Order: sequence, then C-alpha cells, then structure tokens
Amino acid sequence: MAQKQSVRFDSHIVQPNSHIIQFNSHIVHSFEIQCIIQMLLERGLQEHDGNKHYLYTRFEIITKSYSVIMLRILFSFIPFYVCLFWFIAFITHYKKNDRAKRILTWFLGICVVLYLCHGLFFTVGLPHAMECLWTLCTLSVYPLYYVYICSLVSRPIAPLKLFLVLLPGIVVAAVKYPFPVEAVDDARKLLCAVQVLTVLYLGIRKLRAFDRELANVYADTEGRDTTAVKHLLIAFVITSLCSAVANALGRHYFAQSDWMILSALTPFSVMLFALSYIGFTRNFSFEQFVEDSKDYFGLPTDSTQAMEEREVGKVLDELFINKKLYLTPNLKIGDVARASGICRTYISTYINQVKGMSFSDYINSLRVEHVKTLLSSNNANIKISTIATNSGFSSLQSFYRNFNKFTGMKPLEWVKEKQEE
Repeated sequence: MAQKQSVRFDSHIVQPNSHIIQFNSHIVHSFEIQCIIQMLLERGLQEHDGNKHYLYTRFEIITKSYSVIMLRILFSFIPFYVCLFWFIAFITHYKKNDRAKRILTWFLGICVVLYLCHGLFFTVGLPHAMECLWTLCTLSVYPLYYVYICSLVSRPIAPLKLFLVLLPGIVVAAVKYPFPVEAVDDARKLLCAVQVLTVLYLGIRKLRAFDRELANVYADTEGRDTTAVKHLLIAFVITSLCSAVANALGRHYFAQSDWMILSALTPFSVMLFALSYIGFTRNFSFEQFVEDSKDYFGLPTDSTQAMEEREVGKVLDELFINKKLYLTPNLKIGDVARASGICRTYISTYINQVKGMSFSDYINSLRVEHVKTLLSSNNANIKISTIATNSGFSSLQSFYRNFNKFTGMKPLEWVKEKQEE
C-alpha cells in the first residue's frame, strides 16, 4: 500500500484523505488552492500513475474544500449584498429623493463599507487600516440612522450638528490607528452600546411626537404616520443588542463556523432590507407636512381671539353634524379652517380639550357612527367597501382599524350582535 503523502504549502498541511483544508485564522486564497491542486495532481501523476481512483479522490477532496470556502464567502457577504443593492437603488434616484431619502442613502453607503469589512474579516482578514475604517463605520451607522429619523419628523439638522453627531466615532477611529490597544476597543464597545440606547430613546420620542402632530392635521394618517419606522427601530435595536452580546464574544468566536457567521449576520440582513424597503417606498415627507400645516402653527386671527369656546363648538357642530364635512375623503384640519373661518389652532385646541381626542380620532369616530347607521339599515346589497368609501375612509385598512378601535369588534360582528338584540 502506498504511503500517505502530505503536501506542505507555506506552513499549511493538507492531508490527501482529509475533507477539510485548514488555513490559519481562516484566511483562504483561491490562488493557494489552485497551487495545491496543481501540486497534488503532479504528485499524483508521478507517484500513482495509473491509479485513477486515488487521483480522483484527491481532486474531489480539494473540490469539496473549495465549495466550503465559497460557502464561507457567500455567508460572510450577505449583509453587504443587501446594502449594496439598496444603495444602488437609492443613488440612482438621488436627485429626485427628498431630504430623508438622501440621508438614508448616506446611511446605506456607510453600511456597504461596514459589511464589506465584515465579509473581508471572515474570509481573508483585515489589515490594521481597514480595522480602523470598520471602527469608524460601526460608530457612524446609529448616529446616521438617528439623523434619518430627525429628517422624517423635523427640519434639517445643521451641518455642524451633523458633524458633532459623527465626531465620537471619528475620534475613536483616529485614536485606534496609532494606538491599536484593547482599551480603544473597549471604548468602541461602550460607545456603541450608548449609541444604541440613545437612538432608541430619542428616536421613539421624536416619532411619537410627530405622530401626535399628524393626528391633529390629517383625518387619515395611513401612509403618513411613522408606525412602521417605530417598529423597525425597536426591532433594529433588539438585533443590535444581540449583536452587542456577539461583539463581546468577539468576531473570532463566530469565525469558527460558517453557520455561526450566518446566524450572526442574517438578522442584520433582514433588518437592513426592511429598513431600506420602508424608506424607499415611503412617499410622505416632512416638507409635505409643513406645506399642509404651515398655517397650523400661526396665532389666532382677530376674529377668533375673542370667540368663546361655546361659539367655536356651534360652528364646528354645524359643519360636522349638519353638513357632515367628516365624509370628505382625506380631510385635513386646514379644510375645516377654511370652511369655518376659524383659526386652525382654535379648532385643534377645541377638539383636543373639549372632545378629549385628536383631530384624526374625532373625525374617524364620526365616520364610524355613520357606518353604524348604514349597517343598521338592513340593506344587504351594500358592500363593506362601498360603506367604507361613502363614510369618508381612504382605505379598507383604515376602515377596519378605526371601526375596531371605536367599537371593539369587526363590522360583521357588530351587525350580528345588533340582530340578536
């Protein structure tokens, strides 16, 4: 029996009957693999001429090992592929995009570099300069995402404030370059944890405050509110907290297995895809909100400063109860102001304080009462979609959501209950 041979290649040992080619620190070069295959084939031909089975076995070992390497590369770069896809999608519409989408484009650009560094680390390793770049990107993504949230709900952030938001990451990355010590990495981990919690707290506060303002300007807030953004922010932060645990274990811990790499990077890939999709398909901007409510923040006019609360109520009741203005689709508080001649501030204050609800809730509660009237007419020929449209709702989703909100049940359940009474 022929003695088993070992081939030495730059201090790496490859056993012909092994199913895994091991490289120090998981650093793999396709050029090395080609050289190994060539050397194995040459030795196989020289030492086992005619023994095709042995040669094929050795070639199959290398082929399987190469497949494992390609799988490692595929898994390691999944977030990079996601970010690159959406970055290209955003950058091709950059000039047409509003301010929020442009900031999201910068965010995705940083993520492209960040996850490129991730992929390189898990495959070929990172030089020190790239490690510093990775540190800068890691400490920039959350501040930029917070800037994106601010751009959704408020006026533009001044360039100086934007620089100050990114400054901590710049400082840590700059210190890391000449001083690659553990203390700098510890500072990065601590700063990253602080950023995650800060973005969650401040981001949720800003989004909730904006949604309250929306509810006092628009009767129909679907497509305008930030519910999806809030849910995504919470999910993104939860994923990040899990990442913080993974970060404490260290990237080298996950480099031991392809499936561990996949489990660590897949949640971020899903979150980044969802974040990008929501941002890309969101067409309502803060600029549009300002345009629709620019008079809302003005002072009361002379004709309404002396108007008593009772008189405001009479005018609004005339519009809503008698003229049924609430049946107007996509009704805004500005439409009510123009129809009544009352300042928007007075209208909003009256509904908030006297009715005890927002403008949106008040209008939709009147619409639900109108729906009840139509459902009680026992006209089986009327479709639910027709009832929703005739009651002023902009969509079936809005109709079902509001009906359940004010009655605690679905329309057909409400009809059945009334029939049983």
